[in-house]
Amino acid sequence: MKAQILAIALGVLVLGASPCFAQSGGDAQKPASPGTIRVTTKAPEPEKWKAQKNANGTQRVFKCKPLACSDPQTVAFTFSKSPTLHPDPKALEKFAKEDLPKSIRAAGAAREVLSDGAEKIETLASKTATLKGYPSVVNESKISRDKSDAYVQTAIIFAGPLMIRVQSSSPDRELSQKALNEFIEIMSIEEGPPAPPSPTKTPQGTRGI
Repeated sequence: MKAQILAIALGVLVLGASPCFAQSGGDAQKPASPGTIRVTTKAPEPEKWKAQKNANGTQRVFKCKPLACSDPQTVAFTFSKSPTLHPDPKALEKFAKEDLPKSIRAAGAAREVLSDGAEKIETLASKTATLKGYPSVVNESKISRDKSDAYVQTAIIFAGPLMIRVQSSSPDRELSQKALNEFIEIMSIEEGPPAPPSPTKTPQGTRGI
């Protein structure tokens, strides 16, 4: 399960939507159904952004339109099943401080080899946080290629049964940070009431009294 979390943190889409959540790009009209969690995502300035999502609803990507931002800017949301409803604080701290940076270094080493040394990835900061009231991890990485840099801000939110990865990337460090904060600020997470228990079948050959 740790490998799955690391894969999502590094931007690898996990296919297959979890039945425990729904995701929407607009304002919710009805309360979330029992046993589900609904995440509503939208752009802080809709006229500046072009939104796309994949067929099964596990990913939604916002790209700033040409000339609408000072530098190219992309914000992506990826949704998958969380490994636990309540992450242990010490385990989450270890994940933020050790496991995630280690995995990013490994990915950076692989990209450096594939690019013949032209591309490098390094972690600038990685820590735990509380976002939207849920335990989270926030990571900042820099991708360097030749004389250009790109900054990637990643937030992983453990929202009950759902794990949400929000990733903001741009050549402008300040812009990537600002976009991440703004998109998370207006994102809403709504948990529905507990699902009713499954009916218990009476074993064959017996009768209720």
